Amino acid sequence: MQRRTRPGKRPYSSSFRWLWWLAALFLVSAVVLVLLAPSLVTGYIRTYLQKDDFRLKAQDMLAARMDGSARIAPLVWNDDTVTVADLSLTSPAWNLDAGGLHASLDFGAIRHGKWSIQNSGADDLSLRHTTAPTAGAPPAATTAAFDDSDDGIPSFLRRYIPSQTLISGFEVHRFTFEQEGWRIAEAQLSLGAWRSGEVSASARLSGGRLQTPIQAPQQKEPLQFDLTKATLRAGESQFQVSDATLRWKQASQATLRGSLKYQTGAWQLFTHVKALPLDEFLDEWWKQRLSGRVEGDLEMSGSRTSPLTWKADVALKDAALTGLPILDKLVTYTNAHRFKRLVLDICSASIRPKGDFLHIDHIIVQSNGLLRIEGSLTIRGRALEGDFLLGVTPETLSGIPGAGNRVFVDANPAGPPGLQWARVHVVGTLDAPQEDLSSRLIGAAGMSLLLDTPGAVVGKGAETLLKPVLGEDAAKLPGKIINGAGGVIENGVNAGTGLLKSVLPVFPGK
Repeated sequence: MQRRTRPGKRPYSSSFRWLWWLAALFLVSAVVLVLLAPSLVTGYIRTYLQKDDFRLKAQDMLAARMDGSARIAPLVWNDDTVTVADLSLTSPAWNLDAGGLHASLDFGAIRHGKWSIQNSGADDLSLRHTTAPTAGAPPAATTAAFDDSDDGIPSFLRRYIPSQTLISGFEVHRFTFEQEGWRIAEAQLSLGAWRSGEVSASARLSGGRLQTPIQAPQQKEPLQFDLTKATLRAGESQFQVSDATLRWKQASQATLRGSLKYQTGAWQLFTHVKALPLDEFLDEWWKQRLSGRVEGDLEMSGSRTSPLTWKADVALKDAALTGLPILDKLVTYTNAHRFKRLVLDICSASIRPKGDFLHIDHIIVQSNGLLRIEGSLTIRGRALEGDFLLGVTPETLSGIPGAGNRVFVDANPAGPPGLQWARVHVVGTLDAPQEDLSSRLIGAAGMSLLLDTPGAVVGKGAETLLKPVLGEDAAKLPGKIINGAGGVIENGVNAGTGLLKSVLPVFPGK
């Protein structure tokens, strides 16, 4: 017998079918909401950024982050691009002022969880270091911690707010930097790409001027340079220059690298210079006697609490010495007119200041085929003292009686071959240096008169050297007098003997 369904009743499964449809509707709605959340966030952010509440929140956040103050002019939006007339940030150590700021925000990147800022820059930006608080001074008032709990963002959208920031770069047309006497002005600044989490940023400078606190000798003002280019990196604790090219007077050029620590003001600078005009650092006396262009390496350092220290290894290019008293004497002694203007094929030294003294070591001065000087010099104020080895060719000494076998007899194994060497002691002042070579040459001529053959005492050099021994008239005819009247010889020998007593202790005998 077939069973019949009771009228008015439905199957059990069909009675709950509407619940499945409702669950499916909820599920689809949730999926759609998740898919639309980034778009909703993007729309909300686009609207929120154009409100003045955002500008005020940004001011408070920057002030809290910098433990100082912040001021942002009203934001002007044009689609995805925003402009700001001016911005000012102040912290206990730094002041930043910027004008004509602009940037573009890629709203599409928000869907990928990133703030992407592109084409950003400023017309003017200045960064100035302020005086650090003195030890023991009460701490400055601290800005209240930034509270972002009341930012107006709905809670269900908050987790979609991007947590990463990417800035493609930042261009500044006129950049100014000032700290502890250092100043960069009217330079173009290009900051490299930066993303959140990085603690440093790279930058490039081009054009502008670099003013330094360095007061060079004979310069009325601190050194200033034209800035050609520079590669920089700013970190949490220090500012680094890895590659910079500067130009100075008369087409001179310098390349440098260095670092500057924010907290202590300690800085280091390593510089290579070339084609630097030497006359810019000489007084009037030396300008008339020494010329050339400086090339070499200079290392400098200092800090807020310590004075400038420096050292240099330098060489002179296209150098020449003219009109030095010792050169005039050498012309007279040797009749070699190349000494009138001594062209320096090699001229180098290492310079180290020590207290009140300036030590110039590893001095090498060479004029090819004529002479070579090696030694060191110490300068204190205007006073100087130095010890040198002077090497000359035997041909140069041939016209000076007794010089080759009584004065230029010192050894210099490290020196170039083919030269005869003599030690020379220099004292006096920068304006009037004095040497002991002349007196020793005179003494050698006197001994040559007494001990050598008459033919060795000839020439104008002999005449000049023998004046203190024989007198002016007798010295003019040394060979004739030696071969002639015995009375003059006797006078010469007596005078020579007196001279020998005074010079024998300071130079070797035959």
